[in-house]
Amino acid sequence: MMSLVTMMMLMLTACSSKHEGFTGKFTDQFGNKFELRKDYTASITFVGYDQPTEVTWSDGEQHDRTYATISFNGNPNYYYLRDGVLYGSESAMVNGHPAIQIEWED
Repeated sequence: MMSLVTMMMLMLTACSSKHEGFTGKFTDQFGNKFELRKDYTASITFVGYDQPTEVTWSDGEQHDRTYATISFNGNPNYYYLRDGVLYGSESAMVNGHPAIQIEWED
């Protein structure tokens, strides 16, 4: 009985601390604002700029990748979003560093 209660508490904690999916609004540790929409369009508003830059994002052709890529400046893989952090390259994502911390809006 005790292990069942413990397991349920761990599941609730894991679910409440992780943002579900890739869509939504978040701000990175530098103050840049991102919005990823369900239609795979996105916007980035960089610090010091009033107008957002319209871009796209992807989670793979079959929508089954464990990470999303966000385009910028003509590069479809400019940013990588995985496990609640942002990366500036695929190698940084694979190695887990350096990660750019983000905060999701509710």
